[in-house]
Amino acid sequence: MQSNLLEIGKIVKSHGIKGAVKIISYLDGVNFSIFKRVYLGIKKQPANITQIKPLNNDAYSVAIDIVKDVNAADTFKNQSVFVDRADYPQLKDKVYLSDLIGAPVCDENGNKLGKLFDYDDYGASVILTIKCGAVSYQIPYVDDIVTYNRTKNSFEINKQTFIDVRV
Repeated sequence: MQSNLLEIGKIVKSHGIKGAVKIISYLDGVNFSIFKRVYLGIKKQPANITQIKPLNNDAYSVAIDIVKDVNAADTFKNQSVFVDRADYPQLKDKVYLSDLIGAPVCDENGNKLGKLFDYDDYGASVILTIKCGAVSYQIPYVDDIVTYNRTKNSFEINKQTFIDVRV
């Protein structure tokens, strides 16, 4: 089960004296309040959300059943918040990058260059890690460089561009 957990935010501090926590959401375009079951911290301790109040931007005040007071809330400070991938909303015309790990990366002629090994979202751009045998390369995931072909379930990149931009 734990391999299906996705990190969706971070507890930054306690919020009030009754044990609520302030969570900064990492979700882009997904309402944090759709989740009822979360997993907290390094141990990924299961917990249920009992109340959510939006604060500002991507911050929420969240009451969690296993956090009974401000002292308990403080024990989770700077801890990550996870949800089960099965609880994540389905997309109609898009795909989550996390679901594409292992997808082939091909050149413009369909020749396999490697596979998607990992990715990092830096806000301004996403960097894909492409594994080519024993060597890994990183390339920016921008339309001018790489595209995802939904029908072939593969990434396509111009081979010369791949050679020029990889790190």
